[in-house]
Amino acid sequence: MVSIDTLKEIRKVSVFIDNEKINGEIIDIDKWGKMIISVPQIKKTIPVELGKRGEIFFEKDGVEYFISGKIFSQGTTRMIFLPETDILTEKRRKERFETPFIKSDLIKLSGRFHKEIITGNIINISLSGVKIETNIPLIENSIYELRTTFVIAHKSYFFRAKCKSIYSKKMRNVFLSGLEFIEIDYFSQENLNKYIKYLLNQLKKDALNF
Repeated sequence: MVSIDTLKEIRKVSVFIDNEKINGEIIDIDKWGKMIISVPQIKKTIPVELGKRGEIFFEKDGVEYFISGKIFSQGTTRMIFLPETDILTEKRRKERFETPFIKSDLIKLSGRFHKEIITGNIINISLSGVKIETNIPLIENSIYELRTTFVIAHKSYFFRAKCKSIYSKKMRNVFLSGLEFIEIDYFSQENLNKYIKYLLNQLKKDALNF
């Protein structure tokens, strides 16, 4: 099992925040996992008093891992990372994008006639899956139907897909779960493609503003 102590040996990490991946190096880590990460000079400063949700990625023995948590700035060349989940295996191979909270329903068949409906918020997305926040844990390796609506330029685009739950971890009073798409109809796939393209265009616009 990969532990926080492993990061003391690896040092090299990628920080995922505001839809950017920034290469960095851990220069200090305490026994609770709080890290100080050195990064190249960046154009914008993350507000210290706010903190932002983000993730750090690292690779060991050919496997990519990540940890979710809060990132605080120490100027433009250092960050403090406070982990809020265990170290998890990254299984998505597509580029991911942070999203505003997207209200969603997860439907799980419980028996022949009973449907369990769980509400949640999508917090990041890729062409192969989503990360979603819910008030109850999802069952690992179970199949759910995800239903949501993407909003692009004030227009709504419905999306539905069958998903497999890869993991579900508690973070404070909510649960973060990774879902992998396993079946998407044609129209939902087209709407997903449009939404990813929209997020990519927004990212390019934001980059021009700095």
